[in-house]
Order: sequence, then structure tokens, then C-alpha cells
Amino acid sequence: MNDRYGLIVLAVTLVGALSVAGCGKSEKVHESWVEPPAQGQVDDSTLNSTIKAALLADPEVRHLDVKVEANDGKVMLSGFADNETQLERVNMLTWMAEGVKKVDNKMSVRSGAAPADTAGS
Repeated sequence: MNDRYGLIVLAVTLVGALSVAGCGKSEKVHESWVEPPAQGQVDDSTLNSTIKAALLADPEVRHLDVKVEANDGKVMLSGFADNETQLERVNMLTWMAEGVKKVDNKMSVRSGAAPADTAGS
């Protein structure tokens, strides 16, 4: 019977020691639950320049006349594209710029534009 009480006392002591040892450590949180650190604010002129440079560097949309206006991370695009694919490409390139919070794409497809590649028809 003394062995039984001895095991219980040993188990309680072990649990207590482990509990006390864990009190001093900070709780680990999975990285997906932690908010990323705030990035520096990108000013409007830098954002405009970055987006325009990305559009000029892309062979699919470099010939388009796209007007870019940035205000506190919110970007408005206006102008014309030849097709929906170009509109989507301009939108994607804009979202890829660092500092963009919102994109308002007011671009339109030119009426009477040549249809997309119909080679082989």
C-alpha cells in the first residue's frame, strides 16, 4: 500500500514540476495566426511610377495608353485596351505593385477593335 501512495505522490510531484517549468516560457503561436509586420507606406508618386514601369515593361500592354492615379494606396486605372485579356493583364500588374490596397479599373475595350488572334481560321 505504501508503494501505491509513493507512485501517486511521485506522479503528482512530476506533474507539478512540469507545470511550473512551463510557466516561464512564452506560448508558441503558429506563423499563420500571427499578423505580418506592417510594411512601410509607399507614397503615391512612387506607386504611380512603379505601376507605369511595370506596364511599359510588359510586351502585351506596353502600347496601351493607361492613365494611373494613386491616392493612399488606392489606384484608379483608365484608358482603353484592345481586348479583355489586356484589361485583366493591366489589373494583375497593378495589383503586383507593392503598396497597392485597392484597384478601381475603369478601363474599357475599344469598340471596333480587331478580334483576338484568329490565325488559322
